[in-house]
Parts: sequence; C-alpha cells; structure tokens
Amino acid sequence: MASKSKETRLQQKAVLEAKLRKHLALLAEQGVDEQKVARDVLVKALKAKLKETAIRLKAIEANTQRTADLAARKAERLAKPKEESPKAKKAAAEPPPGAKTKKKKKKEEEAQPQTA
Repeated sequence: MASKSKETRLQQKAVLEAKLRKHLALLAEQGVDEQKVARDVLVKALKAKLKETAIRLKAIEANTQRTADLAARKAERLAKPKEESPKAKKAAAEPPPGAKTKKKKKKEEEAQPQTA
C-alpha cells in the first residue's frame, strides 16, 4: 500500500471498508459481544489500515494544495513586470553627501591644529 496516487488510495480505502463491514457483520451474526469485537485481530488490523490510508490521503491532499499554491505564486511572480534587484538599487543609490563631508571635515580639522 505504498501508492502515492489519490485514486489508488481511495480504491484501497473502499476495499478496506467493505472488508471491515463484512467481518463486523460476520461477527454480529455469530453473536460476538462488543468487547470481543473490539479486541478482534482482523478488526484491529483493518481499522489500522483504514487510519493509515486516511492519513496518507490527507498528506496527498496537502501536497496537492501546496503545489497549487506554489504554482499560483510562480504565475504571479512571472506576471509582474521585472524590477531591478535590490542589490542593483543599493549600488545605484549614492549615500547622502552630508555623511562624507562630515568625515572629511573632521579629518581636516584634526589636521589643521597639528600643522599650526
């Protein structure tokens, strides 16, 4: 039961449910009480396989949803007009001229008293 196909898992689930119903009907026909039915090995195994199949179906659905979301994001990203990258913008944008002049002024002021 290692199928990754949703259709296959749904078929397996239907088969398991049919087997479980059939076995429960057989046990009820034999007059087995509820406690023994709950402890029956075949009933436990079928319920475990049904639970495993349900978990796998949820995982398949989540994966399908995630793939659809990623495809939608990619389509949106490709539909947008191409913009400049942030690195190119940072390189193109010059730092404010005041910051450089202050540093130069400080260096010039420090240099003047030493020469005088």
